[in-house]
Amino acid sequence: MAELNNRLRNEYMTRINRVIDFIERNIDSELSLELLAEVASFSKYHFHRIFCGLMNETLNDFIKRVRLQTSVKKLFYNSEQSITEVALNCGFSSSANFARAFKDYYGISPSAARECGSIE
Repeated sequence: MAELNNRLRNEYMTRINRVIDFIERNIDSELSLELLAEVASFSKYHFHRIFCGLMNETLNDFIKRVRLQTSVKKLFYNSEQSITEVALNCGFSSSANFARAFKDYYGISPSAARECGSIE
């Protein structure tokens, strides 16, 4: 029984890792539950439960976190890009949504982070 559980967990992790890779490669795209469930070959309801259970965060929280972490790299290493361009290239619908999410997550505005070169 334990071997069966291990094989099932390994299979689930393989599918979730496939989704994580897909998210990272397509961070600037719309990433719907339906699309990502299809990538994992699960129903959307089963996928969401499995994702939360294995990743300890919701799919939306994970996507937002990856987008924000990607944006930090772009803010610091692509200084020729405007903050709006960074926001849109990281999958945010507007610079206002990006600025709000960035400040909520890091406690500093994107422009202030770029100016001081740090998020600390």
